[in-house]
Amino acid sequence: MTAGRDYAINFGAKISAVVLWLRNDFKGFLHEESAALKSMASDNFCDRIAFYEQKRDEFRNNPTAMAELAKWKNHCNDCDYTVLKGLIPLSCVGQKESGSKPFEKSDSWFSEFGLHNDKSLVLSESTDSYIIGNLASYDRRQYPEWFDKKYTPGSITPEGQAFGHTLIVSKQRVYNVVDPDATANHSALLEKMKAHFVEFWNEVDSGKTSLLDRTKLAFDSQNDKLASEKGFASEYKALLPQITADFETMSKEFLRLKIQDFVIGVHPHPDISVGHLHMHAFPKVESLRKFSSKHHDWKTIALEAILEAEAQDHI
Repeated sequence: MTAGRDYAINFGAKISAVVLWLRNDFKGFLHEESAALKSMASDNFCDRIAFYEQKRDEFRNNPTAMAELAKWKNHCNDCDYTVLKGLIPLSCVGQKESGSKPFEKSDSWFSEFGLHNDKSLVLSESTDSYIIGNLASYDRRQYPEWFDKKYTPGSITPEGQAFGHTLIVSKQRVYNVVDPDATANHSALLEKMKAHFVEFWNEVDSGKTSLLDRTKLAFDSQNDKLASEKGFASEYKALLPQITADFETMSKEFLRLKIQDFVIGVHPHPDISVGHLHMHAFPKVESLRKFSSKHHDWKTIALEAILEAEAQDHI
């Protein structure tokens, strides 16, 4: 149990590490999801479409980017990648995480996830994607300055974007949403990844409870780290009762969520930490975000905006 927690937090720190939807009735759920997301201010929705199109076109119209992308897809480990972001640090090349395969220069933390990582990190697996928990905790109060001097007030801390923040990771070697393969065939891969989460969440309790368990694992693991920090026992003792009470309250609300209460989104190149297509899925209700990061909201593009942009391009 302790080893699993330690690994989870270590991995979470590396990836810093949204959640979504399938449907018993595919068309019905898509209609509800679309209506929920488009209920946002229309100007903001249009801005998100424009932001996506700008990032997509900048990447696809860059000859160097497209040349590097082709090499990356062919697992070129002798190539220098100057445009592609979020690849494995050179210091980690040849090393293993908890899986059976060492990392190569052209890998990212999410490349061939099932081979590079322990299966316990995977909450659900489909033909096209993995669902994994965000392995950093959701609560910024667990990252105080006395724990790490770089966590000064107002600084970016590792917590997720909400309670229950999760990730949907493509099994295919697709770099990012700006990669043409991400939106090929009328965005088929994006739709399948989204559908995977909907199915996962709508499983009778098992999806919800497994994600809640992973959220608690990260929460408890970070508490263990705080408790072990020498010289700060009084600070930790003062912090623990409130964050624990808040966790219990938020857990109950989390289990009551419907699929329409989630937003799913992506971070477009170059503003990424992991160079491999993945989606962030997290509750959009403010009560489950009040202790979480808002620092990444500016670059989070709701999947619905991307699908709308791609649909317009095909008209």
